[in-house]
Amino acid sequence: MNLTAKSLTAGFDNVVVVEDVQLNMTSGNILAIAGPNGVGKSTLLKSLARLIKPIHGQIEISGQDIWTLSARDFAKQVSYVPQSQEFEQDLTVHELVALGRNPHQEWWSWNASAEDREAVKDALEKTSTWDLRSKYLGNLSGGERQRALIATALAQRPQFMLLDEPISHLDFRYQLELVDVLDSLRKQGLGVAVILHDLNIIAKLADKVLLLAKRDGQPSTVLASGATSEVMQSDRLQEAFSVSVRQIEDPVSQSPVYLTSL
Repeated sequence: MNLTAKSLTAGFDNVVVVEDVQLNMTSGNILAIAGPNGVGKSTLLKSLARLIKPIHGQIEISGQDIWTLSARDFAKQVSYVPQSQEFEQDLTVHELVALGRNPHQEWWSWNASAEDREAVKDALEKTSTWDLRSKYLGNLSGGERQRALIATALAQRPQFMLLDEPISHLDFRYQLELVDVLDSLRKQGLGVAVILHDLNIIAKLADKVLLLAKRDGQPSTVLASGATSEVMQSDRLQEAFSVSVRQIEDPVSQSPVYLTSL
């Protein structure tokens, strides 16, 4: 399956934030959306998540305009994990994740089906939150909360998952745990688009990168898009982030490491 954006211009109240984006997500791949603060990464992701309508252009899932789908049918195919989300602190992790089944349940249904129960269990296991299922949200660490939010989105049984800066406020351990979760989901066939700031995590995790940049007084545009190794070149990163970027090779993993300075 594919989730694509064609000549997409997005913004709010007809004020253009990012324009002329061409984007193609595929099953079993991770697309990193990168760029400095204020370039419209979240605006772009919210457009893909059907939270804001495009000003121009079209977003399609397997050839069908997402705005021709009902909200319920769209949610069965695409899930969205925002930067932060407030829930009642006395909900358990299991109760939270069960909310992810709402698109698959009829409005008059009060009881979870066998399929619902299996989807919740599967989501908890895939995100390593099964042992947390009885824990209250108010007692979770930041990393546990992020995994629970991903489990909730995964319980929708989507084809694609969109994540807005899921690791920004986590320490190194929890960042790496979430990277492992996303890598595992990719291997199981999920298509993922994720906003990331850490160049080294992008290089480690992403199959493709969409790099946004902004020029003074103008909407943001795509500076580069394609395979991670092609996009993550020092000159392009320096142009996008206005910092000096040096790329070296990790002698152990032979993977690229990015060093930045003013």
